[in-house]
Amino acid sequence: MCIILFTISVHSQKWQNLIGMPGRDDFTMNILEHYDRGYLITGNIYYGGENTHGWLIKTDINGQVLWDKVITTLPDKALITKTLFDSLGNIYVFGWLLQDQPHEFPLIAKLDACGELQWCRLLAIEGYDYGFFNDAIFLDNGDILGLAIMPEDDASNNNRIILFRISPEGNLIWKKGFATHENHPYYGDPYGANIYHFGDIYMISGNVYSPYPNSPNPYHVYQRPMFIGIDENFEEDWIVEFGINDSLLGKAETVVPINDTLFLGVGRYRYINGSGNYDESAWLMFFNHQGEQVGYKILEDEQFGSEVLGSYLFGVEQTEGDRYVLATGYMYDEEDNYANGEIVVDTAGSVFNYTIRENTIGARIYLAKTFDEKYVLNTEYLLPNQTTSDIYLYKINENLEQDTVYPGNYTYDSMCNHTIESGVIDLGGCYGITGIGEIPTLENYNKKLQTIPVTASPNPTNNGEVLLEFENTGLFENLELKVFDVYGKQVFSNTILHNQGASRLDVSSWARGMFVATVFSNGQIKGRCKFLVE
Repeated sequence: MCIILFTISVHSQKWQNLIGMPGRDDFTMNILEHYDRGYLITGNIYYGGENTHGWLIKTDINGQVLWDKVITTLPDKALITKTLFDSLGNIYVFGWLLQDQPHEFPLIAKLDACGELQWCRLLAIEGYDYGFFNDAIFLDNGDILGLAIMPEDDASNNNRIILFRISPEGNLIWKKGFATHENHPYYGDPYGANIYHFGDIYMISGNVYSPYPNSPNPYHVYQRPMFIGIDENFEEDWIVEFGINDSLLGKAETVVPINDTLFLGVGRYRYINGSGNYDESAWLMFFNHQGEQVGYKILEDEQFGSEVLGSYLFGVEQTEGDRYVLATGYMYDEEDNYANGEIVVDTAGSVFNYTIRENTIGARIYLAKTFDEKYVLNTEYLLPNQTTSDIYLYKINENLEQDTVYPGNYTYDSMCNHTIESGVIDLGGCYGITGIGEIPTLENYNKKLQTIPVTASPNPTNNGEVLLEFENTGLFENLELKVFDVYGKQVFSNTILHNQGASRLDVSSWARGMFVATVFSNGQIKGRCKFLVE
């Protein structure tokens, strides 16, 4: 066990915990509610120097640690940024790994419901300088859409944002770049922070450096929030460079839908004065499903108490009506200290409540809505006279009041048939994807979907039978298999059922020679292959 768990305010039974180990920096990257109403924390541990490792933590309903897994491969570095779990309890972790490479590259690993490693993929693809996964979501069929930042070796391209589609078995189905240099030649360092699926829109939030409209120097660029709209075929539909016509600068973090056509993005507004100094303010950004900016609200320091000298937003969840709880960072007091906390605001930008959590540190704070319409957050915490950080986990209601612990006994990890033990997940031997040809582009993948690939085995065959295997049969109607000899004479025909994957033919009475298996849909050829009977 590598956890020392300290619960604050034991006598009041407030829902808040510190998770960490003395002498080590422990920091968090994400949190989500697990299927049993416990929580999965995506964390990392840092001993200084090159010693960084992923840390997956499972807690109960009250945030008390049940088990943890250190994710690493000594002596290399690993860091995890995102965790998902599917309906079978399988856990997918995303991040980066430095293994037999000069730089780190995107990592995805699958654990079963008992936390045991099933497979691992390292995307050390030729032609890219480095990379990491920032976010991921499930598609309706169980595939995974992973958002990676991967700059190309050719820095002049500025291609950095890539989506990877990955099957639950770890097969890389396709990859595609967005906000690319080819389509947006004056974009600089586009960055995707998060990915979402809202109805028929996929969306990436982040930021990009771009010039002012009609600028005489298109290479003089400024950082702006960016939202990328992607259609159901995963084609780039639109990009909102938020504030470009208002000369506003800053970055976007997360997005929530207000309704079917309107979205709220949150982040930080950055004001630079004539001396080159800058202030940061929490920023609400409104845009619609067609990629049009429709308004914004900047939260001024005067809307808070006199101690707040700056603010910036990370996560957002709707409470009721037009009010939202936002995970917030603050610069406060005359010594410019930084801390994290929360704000309650409405879409008019009115601040109804806010909290600064003293002794919290770090660049981010993470927020998730819970089964009981409350909010769990985690960030880093530095105890007085302590030089290393722990993970601070706490739960609040819509009034920013801390929740109390739940009484009673609960069953956890029921999808595993035994008690899960803490331990180490060794990523040594993680399968590396290095050749760019190993992953189809989305364009090639879509072309393949217009056909029914057919393969024959054994080929040649001399045992009296041949197995024909088909792909994509669920995408077509009125399917029929026909086999022709080299003279074009039909020697066999049969119906192929919807989603049928194979057909075994008895060829023991067929003449020796070459044959062509052909699949028709509504009378049109969709796939064929040759096989030899000996």
